[in-house]
Amino acid sequence: MTLLDSKLVRYWTSRPHLQSLYTLAAAAPRMRAALGLAPTGGGTIAFRVDGDALARTQAELIAATPSRQPVHPLVTQDLYGRSTVRCWRRNHDLRVLTGDLVDVADRLTRAGYGGCLRFAAVDFAEQAGRREGRLALVYLFDRGTFHAAAAPGGRPLDRALELRARAALHGTLPLEPEAGRRFVL
Repeated sequence: MTLLDSKLVRYWTSRPHLQSLYTLAAAAPRMRAALGLAPTGGGTIAFRVDGDALARTQAELIAATPSRQPVHPLVTQDLYGRSTVRCWRRNHDLRVLTGDLVDVADRLTRAGYGGCLRFAAVDFAEQAGRREGRLALVYLFDRGTFHAAAAPGGRPLDRALELRARAALHGTLPLEPEAGRRFVL
């Protein structure tokens, strides 16, 4: 199997439903009303390319090259081989931010890396900026569901805050069925 064949197999076997990310904009008013949390303007896309370093580097270059974003996204890699694309909006506009995240995921999918997408996350925090009230809403590409997780760089997610977030989002987003399941970004 050639490199092109492996890309075509990845492309046709896994086409993530990217439009689900736009439903995050409908969740923002509920998060603000029920929990006092507002979007911070930051979001991430995580993907993992198995195989050679050349394919991983190519995927990272595709993710870092914006098509319509005024700011270049920041691409980093962790110890587990997962690449993370960080996008942000200073004006905290969630609709534009989700458009940026969809753009990155769409470019990766069109390049044949759709099966490598793991999750997309949008950060929420209290408007006062305290570290206690922070969480991320995470969309799992392989499951098509959302869940609340600890925001990157913050404390572990408080169980009470997680349950309140699930209650606030019930009926708005397709939620992950296991409330007690812990996810780490």
